[in-house]
Amino acid sequence: MVVREYTLTDTPAGLRYRVEVGPLTFSSSISYTSVPAWSDVFAVMPSRQNALRLVSALIAWDAMRFLALGGERLVLPPGLPCDAVVSAPWRRCFLNQFGEWRYRNGIRYRGSAPELVAAPGVPVEEVRGGGGTSHTGGRALLTNGGGKDTLAGMMILGRSGIDHDVYEAYLPVGGDHGLQRHLLENLRAGAEARRTEVVRVYVHDDFYGRPAAEFTDAGVTADHYRTDFAVGHTAGYVGYMPVLLHGGYDRVWFNIERSADDPRVLWEGEEISHQWCKSGEYQSIASSLFAELTGCDWFKGFDSTLRGLYDHAIYRIVATRPDLLLRTHSCNYGKPWCGRCPKCCFCYLMTTAFLGEDYARRLLGTEESALADPRNLPVWESLMDSSRVAWECVPSHEEVLTAVDQCLTRGVDHPVLRRYAPGRAAADRLRRRFLGIDWPRVPAPIAAAVRDLASGPVPTPWAR
Repeated sequence: MVVREYTLTDTPAGLRYRVEVGPLTFSSSISYTSVPAWSDVFAVMPSRQNALRLVSALIAWDAMRFLALGGERLVLPPGLPCDAVVSAPWRRCFLNQFGEWRYRNGIRYRGSAPELVAAPGVPVEEVRGGGGTSHTGGRALLTNGGGKDTLAGMMILGRSGIDHDVYEAYLPVGGDHGLQRHLLENLRAGAEARRTEVVRVYVHDDFYGRPAAEFTDAGVTADHYRTDFAVGHTAGYVGYMPVLLHGGYDRVWFNIERSADDPRVLWEGEEISHQWCKSGEYQSIASSLFAELTGCDWFKGFDSTLRGLYDHAIYRIVATRPDLLLRTHSCNYGKPWCGRCPKCCFCYLMTTAFLGEDYARRLLGTEESALADPRNLPVWESLMDSSRVAWECVPSHEEVLTAVDQCLTRGVDHPVLRRYAPGRAAADRLRRRFLGIDWPRVPAPIAAAVRDLASGPVPTPWAR
């Protein structure tokens, strides 16, 4: 796989590149609408040479998704350097982030593959930062993904009084950019008590819209190469860096739950997780990489408002604001809700557990119960049956079964719930576990707010 050319544009700052994968050619572009020009980004960095390394990293992380078509090497475009500071974490991130894809396709790489290399003739240089810089506005950046986790994060930062701006990205997976923007704006308008600046990033490509026949005709034999984990946070961690440099943001707050660190399956001794891109490990790698790539020492790191909370504890918080929860969405396939995928079904179940099924139907915009629809049975089995895997951003089977028990206790009764209901003793034990908060993992600046919000009253029952 070879990146043939790239272009940096201004007004606003943008990056476009063209990549060849066998007989196929794709283009991808990232537009940073809040950054006027690349000179505003590069001027912050102690060494001009670091600018080229940053561009190398931006392309390398964004282009990861094209390796899902096959191949064992990504060659950067002429003129861009590649050293161990970039290539080593890139390989580690690819192997973990695409662990699910490798597992589902039975792919094991040989030796040092996959490799990230410079084009022939480009010298390999180790370029280090020049002692850092004090350029920082002292503000944080909060990511807006549009779901209940974002709502919880907004509630927590608002209660904590932490000054922040909001980051919104519109991606090639997930539907029309206009719809994505509308949904994110709708949540922000209701949940952000203070007026915040919005940092917008647009990612376009001609990969997700290609008909499947083109890939088959080109000889692509791998499956699952256009899933949600292939873009977004994969490109996003390094992709945030121009925004951080220009805005002087000293911390990025994601809204990622505790279960994101839990593996989904164990494959010949290797832990495989659909959500590795949300893991604390990835955030730690990216935080260190920022300092090494840019030479800047003021960034406190990528963090999460919800790292110490399971989904039950998060729903316990957002259920105190059912008016705002109606502004959320969580579907990757038919935004705002398709009502058929594991994420939609999981949200329906959890919402029913805390606010009742009438409210859950209203949230998803359906008159029919998602728990009674026979078309959803395979999805419920993937969520509830420990011998199956739901390859989505959903928690463990045990946490799902805890919600099953809560629904039955509430009086919501469907055959699929009775089929998988845990015993009383197990249900009580699981509820204590998943409603509990791992306080050592809750960042100190937000701990008091989390404690207050987690003890708020939950409206019950919900009435139309």
